Amino acid sequence: MTAMTHIRAKITPWDDSAFVRAFEIARGATEHEGFDDGPKAGAHVQQLLREAGYPRATVEVIRTAREALEQTSHWIVSRDG
Repeated sequence: MTAMTHIRAKITPWDDSAFVRAFEIARGATEHEGFDDGPKAGAHVQQLLREAGYPRATVEVIRTAREALEQTSHWIVSRDG
């Protein structure tokens, strides 16, 4: 299994525990499937969130050149688009 990129995630709404848990499950599944690229992993997490009952969920991956070199990225995860 390839190591997944480290992320910093901003989840909106952060106080919706069911959505946060769905994100954690989707993130874990994506990691288990071997995704190592931030943008591709983000797209896959978005797809899994939508399939889990959040049809307007979005995942925006922001990755500076420095973050790419450090294998990190910043994700903005939203339940309602």
